[in-house]
Formats: sequence, C-alpha cells, structure tokens
Amino acid sequence: MKRRQFLTLLLFSICVLGQLGATPLTLTLPDALSVAKQQNLSLQVQDIDLQMAKRDVDTSWNLFLPSINLSLSHGGNSSVFSPASVQNPAVISGLTAALQVEFPLNLAVKDQLESYDLAYSVQQVTYRQAESEIERAVTKLFYYLIAEQKNLELQYQNLELSRKQYASVVAQYESGYIPELEMLSSELKVQQLLPALQKSEHAYNQQLLAFKTLLGIELETEITLDGELPDWKLTQSTEELINRLDTTRSMQLFDLNAASLKAGKAAKRKAELTPTLMISGGYTINTDALSVSPTTPAIGGWSDTARYSVSLIIPLDAHIPDSAAKVGLAEMDDSLRKLLLEKQQARIQQEQSLITQIQTIENIIQQIQLAQRNIDLAKQVYGMYQAQYEAGYADILSVDSAQQDVFSAEQNLVYLEYQYASALVDLAYDVQLEVHQL
Repeated sequence: MKRRQFLTLLLFSICVLGQLGATPLTLTLPDALSVAKQQNLSLQVQDIDLQMAKRDVDTSWNLFLPSINLSLSHGGNSSVFSPASVQNPAVISGLTAALQVEFPLNLAVKDQLESYDLAYSVQQVTYRQAESEIERAVTKLFYYLIAEQKNLELQYQNLELSRKQYASVVAQYESGYIPELEMLSSELKVQQLLPALQKSEHAYNQQLLAFKTLLGIELETEITLDGELPDWKLTQSTEELINRLDTTRSMQLFDLNAASLKAGKAAKRKAELTPTLMISGGYTINTDALSVSPTTPAIGGWSDTARYSVSLIIPLDAHIPDSAAKVGLAEMDDSLRKLLLEKQQARIQQEQSLITQIQTIENIIQQIQLAQRNIDLAKQVYGMYQAQYEAGYADILSVDSAQQDVFSAEQNLVYLEYQYASALVDLAYDVQLEVHQL
C-alpha cells in the first residue's frame, strides 16, 4: 500500500512539473488526500514543530552533561602615575589557560525529562489533528466541486433545452402561429439563465483555485476531478457518538497540556525549593611572566593548579512567602485550574454541537426525500404541459415555467446531497471516526 501511494505521488509530481502539455490531471478523492498530506504547507509547518519536539526528546541526555568552559587570558600591570622602579617594575603576565567544569544535580531533572516526553506527545496529537483538519477540508471541498459540476451540468442542460424551445417558438412565430409577445418571452427566459450560469462558473473556478492551494500544487495546473457524491448512512445512535467525545484529540490535548503543566510545576518547585548538589573542578596553567625592567629578571618557570569542590546549595529566598518562586508556582496552579475549566466547557460545547449536527443531518435526510418526490412531480407536470403545448392547448410560458420547476428541484437535490455529505464529514471529524464508520 505504501509503495502504491509513493508511486501515485511520484506520478503526480512528474505530471505537475512537466504539465504534460494541455492534458488535465485527473484526481480522485484518495489521490487528493495523498497529495495534500505530502504537499500542504500548513501541514509541513506542523511537521517542523513535531520534529523539533522529537529532537528535544532524542537529545534530552544533554541535561546530564556538565558545563565545560575553556578560557585563555593574557595581561599585565604597570604603574600609572609613579615611575617604574626595581621594586615596582612593569610586568606583562604570561598566557593563562583554564578549564572549568561544573555539574549541578537537582531533583528537577526527572520532571524535566518527563516534560520533554509530554511536549512531544502534545505535538504528535497536534499534528494528527492538523492532518485530520486537512483531510476534512480536502474532502468537503472535493465534494463541493463535484456538486458544483453537477449544478453546472444541470444549468447547461436547462439552457440548451430553453434554446431549443426558443428556436421552435421562433419558427412558429415566423409561420404566424403565435404572437410576438410569446416569442419575446421565450427569448427573455433564455437570457435570464445566463447570469446565474456565469455566476456558478465563477464560483466553481474560485473554489477550484482554493482546492489547488489546499493541495499545495501550482495554481496553473489543470486538474479534473473524478468522483461522485457519496451515499453514506448514519447508523450510530446519538448516545454512542457522545460517548466518543471523551477520547477525541481535542480532549487528549487538554489532558496532555494539564500533565505538562503539572510536570513543569514539579520541575520548577524542585529546582527553586530543593537543594542543589554542585560538583565543580578546574585546571589552570600559567606560563612565564615577562618584566619590562632590564634589571628585574622574568618571573621564571610555569605553574599549574588543579582544584575541585563539592557544594550543597540550599535556596532560602524561595521559601519566603510571596517570593517570586512562590508567586510563579501559584500562577501555574491557576493556569492548571483554568485549563481544567476550559476542558469542561469545551466538552459541554462539543456535546451540544454534536446533538445539533445530528438533528441537522436528520432534517437534511427528510429534505432529500421531499426533494426526490418534488422532482418526480415536477417532471410529470412538465411532461403534461409539453404534451398540451404540442397539441395547442397550452402556451410556451407554461412549458417554460414547468421546465424551470424541474431544474430547480434537481438543483435543490444536488445541494442537499452535498450538505448531507459535508455534515457527515464534519461529524466524523468531531468524533474522530471514518465517515463509513458512522
């Protein structure tokens, strides 16, 4: 499966780069989702954050490395106002090299390691959530374009039928069978269809550009969408879907952020309130010094010094009431309580939104059933008016009106089918399920 996806993406990239002349690129929904996951810019930004968090975890061993510093110094001394003398010569010191090593040990290290793991987990869930958002956006926009293609097709068919009827009316007018008013009314009906068609074409082209941007492909790329509006069914009950809300990624992020706050508070508390064991050492080499006075010999030889120390640093100021450390810990407690309240509020809002979504979906289903019946009735009425017109019992205006009713009913059904698919995509995203699992 991975090999197939790779080959599909490779073929797509070749097509985009080469443009293949004027040949459009045909995309199914799985193709579009695969391309978006690889090339969507916002998803790439999220991936960088994920890799940064992973790097922090992979290099967390740096917490156990000592601080190592190497210093080189060179200097001298001389009198400023009094002349140099044998007792007080001007001296330029030799080169001094020093190596300093410090290694603090504190109980906060364990919590700092845990904070790296939690930060990485947060980024993993955030990335998966961003990926799901891209999938939802691509899916909804793909089906919108499919629905708009059907709408344009209906408008083209309606326009073509109106033109044929107008041509028939013109022939009858020229033969003297109908008055000029009826002929002009038929022509007006044709002209009135053109603005709506142009508006739909403009909207389709705009959304097609948005779709290309979402996929991360060149805007000049010519693409053709291959698909149909899905025939999904909602089978799970409202209670079953509500029970899934506690395991969604948004709730996971609340829990992970709360755990991260707790770990950060524990690390801060231990770092500022508990003793720190400081192990340090150093090694210094001093070379010969040079005296400026010719009568004073240089301070001879070289010397080296090694030293070490083990210190227990006990913070006292952090234990003072209302100190900066105490205030910082109290603020972290407030942030944690705030986060838990936000989680509770979000959970209630999600449940309310879920119930509303299900009610909307049920309402759309009822509207679809009515729209299908309206199409059948509108077609029957149109057929009757067409027969009466051909027999000379009805005028062309009645036929045109009946034809417009058929078109409006079919157009309404297309939009309802898209709204139904779009609502199910949103519902599946909110409860973290595939649409076919609903």
